[in-house]
Amino acid sequence: MLTIKKKQVEIINTIKLLLYKENPSVLEKIDFENDTIFLEPLLFAYFNSKKDQLFSETLLTEILQGYFIEKEPIILKESFNKEEVTYVPNLGYFDVQGNKVDDILKIDTFEILKTCHPLLEKYFVEYYKGHIVNHNPLHKSVWKENIIDLEKSILIIKEHLLEFYNEFVFANKKIYLHNNSKILNFASIETLGMLYFYTLAENNLIYFIEEIIHQASHNYLYYVLFDKNTFFKIDSEKTIMRELTKQEWDYRNVYGAFHGLYTVTKRVECFDILLTKNVFKGREKHELLGRMADMFPLFQTGLELLNLDEVYTEKGKDLYLELTQKCQKILDKYEKIKNEFDLS
Repeated sequence: MLTIKKKQVEIINTIKLLLYKENPSVLEKIDFENDTIFLEPLLFAYFNSKKDQLFSETLLTEILQGYFIEKEPIILKESFNKEEVTYVPNLGYFDVQGNKVDDILKIDTFEILKTCHPLLEKYFVEYYKGHIVNHNPLHKSVWKENIIDLEKSILIIKEHLLEFYNEFVFANKKIYLHNNSKILNFASIETLGMLYFYTLAENNLIYFIEEIIHQASHNYLYYVLFDKNTFFKIDSEKTIMRELTKQEWDYRNVYGAFHGLYTVTKRVECFDILLTKNVFKGREKHELLGRMADMFPLFQTGLELLNLDEVYTEKGKDLYLELTQKCQKILDKYEKIKNEFDLS
């Protein structure tokens, strides 16, 4: 954890530098030693939006004003979303007249967003076979309908999966729940610390547990692989898997495929703990076993075909082998359930 903490400090220092270059006066208004401020996901989204030129520097103040040491009149100009509501981190939600209409909602250490900030909209897309088929899909927040199951899932993780929970807390800050199942659940390094889930009609407990493990592990791995050159000899983001494996269907880049291995391994590891502890009964246990069975076809989907010495540094190869061996060992325990579930 010490090594990954150093990587987090590097990222925090990068955000501080970007803030200084963009608007040095704003740094005088916030607590420079409060790392929470510089891990605000909307800050990552803001600086990654610069290339789009859709927002002015005013938005930076709007994002950070909730962290000002001395409170100032609220500035609300560019933060309003399609619902004409603006979300101000650490303050709450406001209407176009500047009236506060809702408070911040937290479960444990995680904030549950009640509406979507306009900076995040560009990340909501519908994919099909690696291609974007809808750049502007509709979605709306459904936090009210799902808050009970979400809270239960987080508290179960905290009680029974402590090692993963610590990683969850380290790399993840906020969760947004929406109603469009065509938008695949995701996390993005450009909004580091955010998790985005669509929700099922009902019975979301096991679903939330899996998706938290899955997507939160992406955010954690962004930190682990922050210095990609220490893990890969090749350009892992530009090298497409099918170029190396000759599997024409595989449109992933090597970096994304590695993320897939990591998140499958994390799910298998956590599922095994929950099943070994016999945490669930009845329908929920059956669903968890089904989700474990679903991991078999998701494991070994192409990385095993690569020449390890050409693709990875020694550090990268060690991590790859550690993950594959761990995942295989656990899956071997559940071999008998492999064909017991219809996964079509």
